[in-house]
Amino acid sequence: MTNEFSGMNIDSQTIVANLKTNWINILIIFVVVLIVVIAIRAVSRSLRNVIERKISEEKIEARKKSFTFNSVLSNLIIVLSVFIGILVIADQLGISILPIITGAGVLGIILGLGAQSLIKDLINGSFILFEQWYQINDIVTVGSVSGVVEKFSLRTTVIRDIEGIIHYIPNSEIKVLSNSTREWARAVVDIGVSYRENTDRVAAVLDSVFDELIKDKKYKKMILEKPEILGDGGVSELADSSVIFKIICKVKPPNQWTIARQLRKRIKDRFDMEGIEIPYPCRNLYTRHD
Repeated sequence: MTNEFSGMNIDSQTIVANLKTNWINILIIFVVVLIVVIAIRAVSRSLRNVIERKISEEKIEARKKSFTFNSVLSNLIIVLSVFIGILVIADQLGISILPIITGAGVLGIILGLGAQSLIKDLINGSFILFEQWYQINDIVTVGSVSGVVEKFSLRTTVIRDIEGIIHYIPNSEIKVLSNSTREWARAVVDIGVSYRENTDRVAAVLDSVFDELIKDKKYKKMILEKPEILGDGGVSELADSSVIFKIICKVKPPNQWTIARQLRKRIKDRFDMEGIEIPYPCRNLYTRHD
């Protein structure tokens, strides 16, 4: 029985006969491809450990680029190895691989199997790689998903969110991406005080908190510029029950959240010491007795 598929002559009886004759060769090819895949994954993990040891935290961009290159290269080698293994096995079965290798054959198979989305993934993945939208360990937001880029290949991007959930996103689905850890970032904190407080005094107290924070050895290395009140010490908003000061601080990513939390803690503690009121909603209940 002979079937025609994208220019390939497939004789099922010949395939069965070749399978009986060449099953040992086919098994060897399968085992070799499996070993190559396992070896590449092991080498990739080893290279990642070497990169972590050899490239310090101060060279975080170089480290992330090395992680990304390692991930893409290892995945590419694995895909090529599997593809070549399939072609060799097909040859052992007596399936002509010439139409597969030729452009027309490849196009026919792609259209026949409906793999247009795969091609879109690979093309978009290539643009992401060359334009360096993000690297491994960057913190990004894609649609409703936010987290750390854990793996990247030309086909998919793997993101782990704050709850530890893994999200597999086809690269063709990435239309708009926000990167929170590219070169530098800002910690942004809104602080509300009572309308009774003197704004100049509040600004002076905040400035002293900023001085203490940048002198702390633990956090000094994270901060690129001293924190400041946005608008040269001005007020950002006159809210319903509070006067809002917006504080910004330029930091090395991904430390913006750590610095923001430290600012909130230190400001709260200092305001308590200075007697500066941070307003919060209150509700009065009245009971009636007849």
